[in-house]
Amino acid sequence: MRARARAGFTLLEMLAVMFLISLLVVVAIDFYLDLSRASNAAAEQTRSVRRAVVLLDRVARDLEGAVLLVKPPDVDPLAHPWLFLAESEDPDAGADRIKFVRRGHAPASTQAAESDLEMVAWIAEPGLEGDVELRRARWAQLPDGLDRSFPSAEQSDLFAGGLASFGVRLQDESGGWTGRWDSSTLAGASELPIAAEIEVSFATGVDGEVDGPYVRRVLLPLRPLDLAAELAEAAGQTLQEGVRDEDGDGDIDEDDAEIAAERQAEEGGEEDEDCVTVAQCLGAHPEIQQMLSGSPQAQAVVNGSMGQCARDFAGIVAGLGLGGLPPDCQ
Repeated sequence: MRARARAGFTLLEMLAVMFLISLLVVVAIDFYLDLSRASNAAAEQTRSVRRAVVLLDRVARDLEGAVLLVKPPDVDPLAHPWLFLAESEDPDAGADRIKFVRRGHAPASTQAAESDLEMVAWIAEPGLEGDVELRRARWAQLPDGLDRSFPSAEQSDLFAGGLASFGVRLQDESGGWTGRWDSSTLAGASELPIAAEIEVSFATGVDGEVDGPYVRRVLLPLRPLDLAAELAEAAGQTLQEGVRDEDGDGDIDEDDAEIAAERQAEEGGEEDEDCVTVAQCLGAHPEIQQMLSGSPQAQAVVNGSMGQCARDFAGIVAGLGLGGLPPDCQ
């Protein structure tokens, strides 16, 4: 009597099952790898966007605070430290070196008198690994005279590396864009751009591939400050205060001011006891004189106005970034 054969799988069936399982594993692994690559690419793109946002925000914040003091006619151009300078070998690509004075600097100490003005420079230069490095330098005190030089790598801080390109294009009053600007020349004397376009791209490490460009446009809201003109206007307004129509012509003009001044001189008019002069204010607050030392032009103009009321210059002092006048000077 023959024994009955046991039920089981044949070799062919086992091979077929192993083939199907292997096929499913390969498909699953391929799907996982594709998903992982997509996730890594998205994460890398997010990092690049965040990096670009940080860089563009920092440069834009500096440019938004750019300020320029118009050179008085009687001041030597070489003694005027205020400038807005942008240089580039390719103007169409934008400036890769830019230097200007900005407002918004937070004083390091609340004890010492310090202006909120600072000189800032951005420099893009080739890096050691074939990329572009972006460096930033700042000085809390303005130089004694015109300084058109840019700091070296040792005098600046590395802000970003691994860039493929960096450029800043500037818009003039006519709407044209350029990569060069020099407010210290006769052609661009005491002029500021009205807007700037910042462009940056990153090197990916793969030949020929660039991440970007990322672009940010920013307005420069502060216009050049003509201190001499504003002081003259303030002096004229002070002269006109309280003047009536002395000659009866229906207008209050310089003739009325002269008549009023002559009458006050004849009557021995008393000085306004509430008026604190510039000299008195500086004597009571030497820290203001210390702040003015950072701007020879402002100091020269103020020194020539010692007898005028200090309160008439409150707006001008604030415009220079020196803060407001003390209460006892207003």
